[in-house]
Amino acid sequence: MIKLVLAAQILTEQVNALRSLPMSFPASGIRRVSLVAITLVALLSLGRPAWASGDYNDCSSAWRLVHHDYQGCSNMVLLSPANDTRVNLLLLVADLRSARPGAGFKARAATSSDSPLFSWEDFSSALEPAPDKTTRPDSPAAGQGDPVPCPPTLFPDDPFLLALQADRTLQPDERDALLTARRKTGSGCAADIALSTIAATEKVTRTAPARAYALYLEGAAAFWRADFDKAAATFASLVTTQTPWVRETAAYMLGRTLINRAQVGAFDEYGSFAKNWHAEATTVTAAESALDKYLQQYPQGAYAQSARGLKRRGYWLAGDTARLEEEYGALLLLSPQERGISDADLVQEIDNKVTTPPGEDTIDNHRASEEALMKATQSPLLLAMLDLRAMRTAELTGSNGDGGHNPPLSLPELQRQRAYFAAQMPLYEYLLAAHAFYVENKPADVLRMIPDAARQSSFSYVQFSRQMLRGLALEAVKDHNALPFWMQMLPGAKATNQRPVLELAIAYHEERAGELRNIFAAASPVHYPYLREVLLANIADADLLRTQATNTNASQRERDLALFTLLYKETAHGDSVNFLKDLALVPPTASANGSYTLYDGIDIYFASDEPRRLPSIPLGVFLHDKTDATFGCPGLGASEQQLAHDADNPTARLCVAEFMRLNQSVMPQAEATFSADELGGTPSLFPGGKYVRMDTYIAVLANPKASRNDKAFALYRAVNCYGPSGSNACGGKDVPLAQRKAWFTTLKREYATTRWANAQKYFW
Repeated sequence: MIKLVLAAQILTEQVNALRSLPMSFPASGIRRVSLVAITLVALLSLGRPAWASGDYNDCSSAWRLVHHDYQGCSNMVLLSPANDTRVNLLLLVADLRSARPGAGFKARAATSSDSPLFSWEDFSSALEPAPDKTTRPDSPAAGQGDPVPCPPTLFPDDPFLLALQADRTLQPDERDALLTARRKTGSGCAADIALSTIAATEKVTRTAPARAYALYLEGAAAFWRADFDKAAATFASLVTTQTPWVRETAAYMLGRTLINRAQVGAFDEYGSFAKNWHAEATTVTAAESALDKYLQQYPQGAYAQSARGLKRRGYWLAGDTARLEEEYGALLLLSPQERGISDADLVQEIDNKVTTPPGEDTIDNHRASEEALMKATQSPLLLAMLDLRAMRTAELTGSNGDGGHNPPLSLPELQRQRAYFAAQMPLYEYLLAAHAFYVENKPADVLRMIPDAARQSSFSYVQFSRQMLRGLALEAVKDHNALPFWMQMLPGAKATNQRPVLELAIAYHEERAGELRNIFAAASPVHYPYLREVLLANIADADLLRTQATNTNASQRERDLALFTLLYKETAHGDSVNFLKDLALVPPTASANGSYTLYDGIDIYFASDEPRRLPSIPLGVFLHDKTDATFGCPGLGASEQQLAHDADNPTARLCVAEFMRLNQSVMPQAEATFSADELGGTPSLFPGGKYVRMDTYIAVLANPKASRNDKAFALYRAVNCYGPSGSNACGGKDVPLAQRKAWFTTLKREYATTRWANAQKYFW
């Protein structure tokens, strides 16, 4: 996924640069960016070991407490090897902000919609407020990418236009000509009409300031044509002009031009580094020198932040990891206002740049760079990010992560880093304990290394991680104090996404302790909807489902889900008597529209002021008289009435099977399965196995009470369980092809006069 991350970052930087420069872009750039966008789609099928680890993979989650390997949306506010590396680093930065009042960090308050598990995108937007829209968009990330298309119109605050309007040394006709030329470039940049307009402007300009502006337009046009040699020469000739705006902007553009010159040929058509590519050292050095001169002359200049970002890009292109890490280590300690880039954007840049050196994109190359990073890094925050990543191992139940791991970080390697954490000793102690837990599988050691500090009024993210790890160790050694420990942490879990993790821990513990009712008791601390819904849908027995279906203190959605689950399982397991009693709980006006889908806050609710509404629970399907008109089934209630008097009634059983078949689209999670280590992974307390439609057809064929029509229909449906794809759509064990052929032959021969024999043309 490194290729995807790089391509995405380049595209993002291009967009960020759009408004930061006093010049537009060539029409030819439109095709270039379109290719990058198309390439991103093509790259979805590519993969290799990654650091942020799959920002573009599916956002699946494993609803458990212990994760050893990265998986899309299984991040938690617990510093973990399995977290996206960006999440871990942002958690550490959040602690820095919280420890410095007035440092600009204002995480939103925790809400009931916070999810225990989340994606990087959702968490970064929740942990950091939206950027100030009044701030100029010339961030350090601006100008780091390749040229992007011209904007269709000029922005009102275009620096070139503002400079012309403010410059009183220009003659009116000169200003008008320059304005015309600038506006022409707004829809063409390097197009012939723009170039000819610029050339015509030179004939009108008489004063030195006007000629400086005109020459700047020439240099800018050369830049966007990727004629970097001409652009650099033009801008270099303007760095001593007497026109202030042109002088400053040309000094900046000289450095930017050289950075772009240095990366010519760096990226292939897929957005990854070209094979055997290396930056030209002299060009990178010249770019750095030009940017340094700009910053010396204009330390608070209009493009100072962008110039610093371009310098970092130069370090990256040159493979100067030491200076790059030194720069990032210093920037992490500054507030966003001091460094001019948000925490989330800086973390994203670090993840892309520090962990992705230029050069051939091979596993061996990246492994070598990982080892070099571990040895060279001295910043405690960066080291912690790298250390946790180096502790990843395959999941015990089968890895869904990025795979291809190096051997995990050894304890001696971690111990050699102690001096770098002198000012961050609680973090270092946590890393040692995390190594004992995740790598060495020694939870008892964790209990000795992390003292009990559960009763705090609030937790930083490092403090929270320490206590969470202690709780995981208590669970691992089956200590009877595990649940009380989680409960003691609850009052202090106030920061964004902390409480939901504890709710998951409590629900997970209670499920495995066989105390499911505690989760739904009035005083239960477990509120996050998914945690409750998955246990109702998968684990709860009939009594608990019935209780929640009528519990006025529960949400309407939870009541509906409990009742739907109850009726579905009574139908599936042949409990017709109780089904008919519980059917009375369905309101006559209940809708049959919607879907039996569990709440998944990761995709639907998280960090949204106006969350997308979940599909309603379609209780009405149990009431309506939807039938297969060809077989003539009554409503489900009527079939259940027959089965209540005769549990082996073949026609009624076939009609129940038809109900299941016709309504399978509204109950996609009615038969969901979960691995044993996930929430909802213990055996169901509702008696009976999963509903298998094929079992009904086989039972009817063997039933001497079944009519000729019943048996013909059972054969027809059994054969069609495999149509038209040849895969089993009815559940249960696969039926051999020879048996399906025999059913087809029997239907065509022994029941040739039935409508079902006439309707069946093939078998699969």
